Amino acid sequence: MKRTRKLSARPAARGTRALRRLWERMPWYTSPDTVEGRNLHNLYLDTIWFGVLSGLTSTYVAVFALRLGATTSQIGWLTALPALVNVVWLIPAARLIERQRRPMPIILATGVLQRLGYLAMIAVPFLQTGQVEALIVLGTLVAVPAAVINTAIIALIPELVSPEHRGSAVSVRWLLMAAAETAAALIGGQLLGLMPVPLNYQVVLGVGTVLSLLSIPYLRRIRVSDTALRSTASFAVARPVVPKGKAGRPSLRHTLPAYRAGTLAGVLKQRGFVRFTTASFVFYWGIYLPAALWSILRVRELGASDGWIGLIATINSASIIVGYLYWGKVGARRGDRWLLIVTALGVTLYAFLTALVPSIAWMIPTSILGGVSWAGCNLALFNIMLAVCPSDRRPTYIALYTSLINVTAFAGPLLGAALAGWAGLRPIFVISAVLRLAGLLLFVWLLRGKTTGPRT
Repeated sequence: MKRTRKLSARPAARGTRALRRLWERMPWYTSPDTVEGRNLHNLYLDTIWFGVLSGLTSTYVAVFALRLGATTSQIGWLTALPALVNVVWLIPAARLIERQRRPMPIILATGVLQRLGYLAMIAVPFLQTGQVEALIVLGTLVAVPAAVINTAIIALIPELVSPEHRGSAVSVRWLLMAAAETAAALIGGQLLGLMPVPLNYQVVLGVGTVLSLLSIPYLRRIRVSDTALRSTASFAVARPVVPKGKAGRPSLRHTLPAYRAGTLAGVLKQRGFVRFTTASFVFYWGIYLPAALWSILRVRELGASDGWIGLIATINSASIIVGYLYWGKVGARRGDRWLLIVTALGVTLYAFLTALVPSIAWMIPTSILGGVSWAGCNLALFNIMLAVCPSDRRPTYIALYTSLINVTAFAGPLLGAALAGWAGLRPIFVISAVLRLAGLLLFVWLLRGKTTGPRT
């Protein structure tokens, strides 16, 4: 028995060493000899395991709802309500982090709750009635802990990575996320075809959730000072100094104007931020208007099977990986403004061409265009957002920007679903392309200045 164990241990040890050497040769590998290197190492591994769940949920939850009999309107609510949660909960969630003496435990707790919310979806088919409604409620509840952990991680990146490595770290993180989503969507699509509905969706979501829990230990190992994390998580608008009244209390007569000056007026003075946010707001209306209609177009109008849906999701994710690899280098050389304009044009064409596809097979080349273009567009939007936010108030402005964009993420799918019931699916994609083009033209007109030039 001992000899058998020794013989089996040797190949396992060699395999482990081979995997370690392969990992060390990857372009995203960072040496664990520094705090930054260890933090990035753990952040990347957390991203990979969470990407498994992200790939499955983003691809198949809406399809799961359709298989359970969801209407177009219900798919709209399934897409929109999580965005509404972000609108009303994003800033309070960040303040919740700020009030914690040790914020990391609550970040870890919300990460677990987010995953358990998806795990609860496997119980939905056991309900006698209201299955689709229950799926909508669970999808909305999951957004509550997700808002805490997502905003915290985004705000942490400037603390974890030095400025000269930040663009590379963001690109690598999104690349790894896309790679994990690609593998998960491909394998999930194959598994769905092996089992009957709804058991197949229960198994896929359950396995994906359990695997995503493997990310929590790596998230736990990230080290950042509590002071830095609390200041980074502070999304609250700083209170202005106001004159004191009697007994040292602020005078009401001075308080209201001072708060107004410290909030809206202060934001409006940041002209670069206002310009970028205005153009983004229009552009994202074009992104989110058809958000609830993609699965409906593929399943109901084009007759796609689960295998086809998984294949298209895989191709789209693989295209995003290629896009991150390519556009990250191009953006560093040509600048984020140039990158945004070029890739936003591709994202616009993607919506327009989708309205013209005659069969599901034509979704393959359009998905390649959409994936490659969106990778560069997403990267440029993120980098420009960080650039136009005041460095000393970056978390506050990130929260304001994200909350405004989530208004479109909430209202867009509902409006798109309503318009689709009146005009049909394909005209909505044409309207989406027009809105994206309008946002692109605003980017060209409004984005000026050295903050969006080449990165050195």
